Amino acid sequence: MGSTAMSVSWVPVLMLDILGSLTMLLLAGWSALLAWRYLQKKPDDVFRNYLFLFTLAIVFFAVSRSFGHLVKQLLLVGGHDLAWARIAPFSGAVNTTTFVVIFAFGIYFQRFRTVHTEIEYFKHNLESMIEVRTSELEKANNTLENILNNSNPICITGLDFELLRANDAFYGLWPAQNGPAQKVKCYESRPGTFCHTEDCPLRQIRQGVEFVSHEVTKTVHGKPRDFIAVSRPFRDVDGKLIGMVESFQDITALKRAEKAMRETEERFRLIFAANPDPVVLARLVDGAIIDVNPAFESATGIPRAEALGHNSEELSLWAEPGMRDMLRTSLQERGEVNNLEVEFRVQRDEIKTGLVSVRLLHLTNEPCLLLVVRDITTEKAAEQALIETDRVKSEFISTAAHELNTPLSAILGYSEFLRTPEEYGGFSEAQQRDFIEEIHERGEALCRIVDDLLDISRIESGRPVPLELQETDIVDVLSKKVKFFTLEKTRHHFCLELPENPQQTILVIDRHRINQVLDNLITNAVKYSAAGKEIRVVGKEQPQGWEITVSDQGVGMSPEQLERIFEKFYRVDATDTAIGGLGLGMSIVKQFVEAHGGTIRIESVEGEGTSVSFTLPGQFFKGGGCAALSAPSGDPRVNMVTFKSSGFLPGSRCFALSPVNSDASVPEPHLIASHSRDVDNSLAKGTVP
Repeated sequence: MGSTAMSVSWVPVLMLDILGSLTMLLLAGWSALLAWRYLQKKPDDVFRNYLFLFTLAIVFFAVSRSFGHLVKQLLLVGGHDLAWARIAPFSGAVNTTTFVVIFAFGIYFQRFRTVHTEIEYFKHNLESMIEVRTSELEKANNTLENILNNSNPICITGLDFELLRANDAFYGLWPAQNGPAQKVKCYESRPGTFCHTEDCPLRQIRQGVEFVSHEVTKTVHGKPRDFIAVSRPFRDVDGKLIGMVESFQDITALKRAEKAMRETEERFRLIFAANPDPVVLARLVDGAIIDVNPAFESATGIPRAEALGHNSEELSLWAEPGMRDMLRTSLQERGEVNNLEVEFRVQRDEIKTGLVSVRLLHLTNEPCLLLVVRDITTEKAAEQALIETDRVKSEFISTAAHELNTPLSAILGYSEFLRTPEEYGGFSEAQQRDFIEEIHERGEALCRIVDDLLDISRIESGRPVPLELQETDIVDVLSKKVKFFTLEKTRHHFCLELPENPQQTILVIDRHRINQVLDNLITNAVKYSAAGKEIRVVGKEQPQGWEITVSDQGVGMSPEQLERIFEKFYRVDATDTAIGGLGLGMSIVKQFVEAHGGTIRIESVEGEGTSVSFTLPGQFFKGGGCAALSAPSGDPRVNMVTFKSSGFLPGSRCFALSPVNSDASVPEPHLIASHSRDVDNSLAKGTVP
């Protein structure tokens, strides 16, 4: 079977091959151009340089390949197939070799150019580089010298623990044994507690620690000095570690200051805790309490743990809500507060008065205030009592002058009538007797006033009330007293109630003092009862003595008045229109009754009347003898009395001893000495026989 050869024109194929080669050349050239522009933006970048060389090699490869294809097509067109067949096996190898050679040559050339550039740079800049290096070394040396010339001790230690350099301040503390030129180890020069341990500063520096500090104590001239030693790495110009630099800062003064500060803080803490006045430490901004002392806890009843973190308003300490703001305003205006009187609330909502003083201070750079409260509640009460006492005494002086002036005026008037009767037309004998009786009554009134003043003066001075004891028929005393007032005060009705058959009417009492008691009680009943009202005097015999009650149907007293009735100078009505009197009567009555060993009580209803009852012991003395008891001279329980009855020696001086405590073994006022000689001996010895 024969074959037929097909004739094809090579012109189109040649044209297409040439067109493809040109296109590849254009693309390779364009890539090289882009790589070159990319390189210009950062010429020192190695990657960009290699990228440019790679694209340049591709361009040469494209040229080589295009030339090879052109030769091939020309040979084929010319009919030289055999020649192409011999050349074709080497065409690809030549192209590849060309690419590798060009790329390798480019890399080599690039490195050569870089080295050449550096050589040229060092060639032209070697002198300036030497100058810069020399300058750096000089600066480093100057810095080192400046460091060593510091007034603080400084030393440089090598990695082998040898002391390389040190300044004079260092050798002043740790002198060199064989001179500064002699090399010594650091632990030989300045042995310390850290040497040969893991805490050795040089060991830590060699392990990469950049900063090491510790305290060092050195005795200098017999006195300890404290230093803070700071160690840092010591490197050469190239940054290589060659040792450590150690500086010593004298902190002796600082340590002393710290010690003084601690002592001051401790003193402050002791004063703060031991202060008997409440003390509060709080922040200025919000008033939150930082600390309180035990006196604050005791006064307010608020535990310290509960108070911390809260302000005074949250704890409801101020009696007045706006007091805290007023205190802050005063503090801001004057910078301190001194003895500002305020009222504050304590346990069980009790209101107390205090003097507040405040000072500003800073704690950890935060403004705080120190507040001290002095409780003056007792002082204020005493002050008010003193003011009240002064007021009452002033009223008493005014009243006493009036009470003395009234009978004196009457006495002077009636005596004037009797002295010069002719000037007034003469008086009958009966009129003169009336004048004399009036003068006598007014004189007795003056005597009573003077007696009251003397009695109250004696009581005020702490002296016991003297008693002249005698056997007295209490029924007789009551009967005569009621009869006297019945005749004298005819505008009132008097009623005396006594037991029908009393077993014991004889009491050992001071008749005069008991009469004074009855006079005061009945006179008060008359003063505060309207005309026509009944005044009742009741005597009751009791197992232990007698109880006498004086009651009226007068104005009565309020509970507040009743509470103060036994106060000296106190008058239920102290107005200008009030009933006259000195305000001493009930105080004296109480003293006289208690001097006899009795008790007194008052019951009163305002608008209905008052009832006063007092008791007199039936056995003021046991039988007719004496009990031998001892008591110190000047014992407040001992009351001097004078006995006048027939059962004892008339005029004998006695002591009556009243028990102080309820469990006392001594009975109600008990005679402990009866003969004047015994008493005088007892007084001389300081004891009562």
